[in-house]
Amino acid sequence: MAVSRDIFSKLRLTPGQLRAVAERRFADACCLRDSGQQEGANGAIYMAGFVIECLLKALLLERHPSLQKPVDPARLSEADREVHRLLFSHELDDTLGFLPELERKLSGVKTESGGSARIQFNAICEEWTVYARYSPANAKLDDARRHLETVEEVKKWLKEL
Repeated sequence: MAVSRDIFSKLRLTPGQLRAVAERRFADACCLRDSGQQEGANGAIYMAGFVIECLLKALLLERHPSLQKPVDPARLSEADREVHRLLFSHELDDTLGFLPELERKLSGVKTESGGSARIQFNAICEEWTVYARYSPANAKLDDARRHLETVEEVKKWLKEL
């Protein structure tokens, strides 16, 4: 059975569409986690990180609405050019520098376990990489469960911005 070619179309997404994609990918990650199959742990962790990437990109686009339409990067200011580059990259930790209000907000938030939300969020951004999808190493299903719990909490914080 052939897959619809539409899912492979390269699209410019709006902030709302990025949030919808994040919800779908989180559901995908949960299915992998909930399958109980060890082989799904890597995919669950990778998908969960991708959720954060989509949500951060939605925030970037909201703060830089001129980048919601096709632009010539050469005609952008240096700051907008860097944001444009981030919209097509997968570097979560680089994105944080362009969302200072996120850092400020998370500094005052405590996790459900009483830890610092900012530290937890920064850890996800520093650790997650798109290269996880190529990794021959195998994560444990318990690691995937903990990772998805953290990402679910982070999703709530990002929605409040």
